Amino acid sequence: MTSGRIGVLASGLTLAVVWGCLGSAAKAPAAVTADAQTQAIVTATSAFLSLLSAEQRAKVQLPFVPLKTSSAAEFKGGMNGRMTFVGEQYGHAVWSNYPVSDVPRPGLRLGSLSSAQRDAAMHLLQVVLSSKGYRKVIDIMGSDEVLSSGGTPFSSGTAYYTMGIFGTPSPTTAWMLEFGGHHLGLNVTISGNRGIITPTLTGAQPALYTSGGKTVRVLAQENDKAFALLNALEPAQRKQAILGYRVSDLVLGPGHAGQTIQPEGLKASALNEPQRQMLLDLIYEWAGIVNDAYATPRMTEIKTGLDDTYFAWSGPTSSEPRKNGSAYYRIQGPKLVIEFSPQGVGGDLTMHVHTMYRDPTNDYGTALTAAQ
Repeated sequence: MTSGRIGVLASGLTLAVVWGCLGSAAKAPAAVTADAQTQAIVTATSAFLSLLSAEQRAKVQLPFVPLKTSSAAEFKGGMNGRMTFVGEQYGHAVWSNYPVSDVPRPGLRLGSLSSAQRDAAMHLLQVVLSSKGYRKVIDIMGSDEVLSSGGTPFSSGTAYYTMGIFGTPSPTTAWMLEFGGHHLGLNVTISGNRGIITPTLTGAQPALYTSGGKTVRVLAQENDKAFALLNALEPAQRKQAILGYRVSDLVLGPGHAGQTIQPEGLKASALNEPQRQMLLDLIYEWAGIVNDAYATPRMTEIKTGLDDTYFAWSGPTSSEPRKNGSAYYRIQGPKLVIEFSPQGVGGDLTMHVHTMYRDPTNDYGTALTAAQ
């Protein structure tokens, strides 16, 4: 299946996923420098902002407040407005795995924008992300649109995905872009020639759906590559990787900034070279969401600490072909935490998943802004 673009149905604010070629706007030059990438993002952001009214700009562009860390925040929501939902707040930005009706995100929702404004917003995402990362975002949004069409007691569907810009887009000084909704939360901090996309949350419900006559399996590579790595382990390695207890949710997801847990599982220093490459390829499913110019130095950091990185598994060790599994796994290193967590809500763990990607040393670009 090819990547898609966001379009609008004539009937109203409902957004549909229109599958087709991404187009030249999504294809960055193979040898683009990080400085050129940052400038391209600044240009795309400025173009989006130029299409907005003064009132819209006031909603979407908020101050960037560099902090040492983020903090947990509670929000009241649910059908009666009395349920408590946890998110994570960094200055004016809010990160969460809950729907926007339960944990509101600052910025402008796609459903409130004109066609030209939406096109500019999606073009901005294409420039910020890799082509593979953009496709992943479209798959997730399409999943949420399917969920919405079935009826939900909360805000779902692509119209509710929200973009926020924090600070002044600049090729030299730090600023931040946030985009997400139900099952998606991207935080991209840009400072000169560096772009940090942690913390990020990706997920899906349903993880398997049909669009345009084609089957879409969201986060398929995150699932399949993890099972391939587990199956490539020797018996003694598998025994060390598989935890003796069941993990059923994200441990360090939104609201758990600054918290640490003891690394568990199999240490990467015990892997042979093909196994190490499989682990790096799995990690890249998250690190490679952002464009290559920003992802390349990030992968260098991760490779440097690979010997001290752990792979831990909890749950079934097999899955059905062409379907996600129901096992949890975690990858944890000096500058890395990834979690893949099937969810029980909905009954079928293979159809509902949350994943999280953090750099505990540099979430929201804290290491970059501290040095300024």
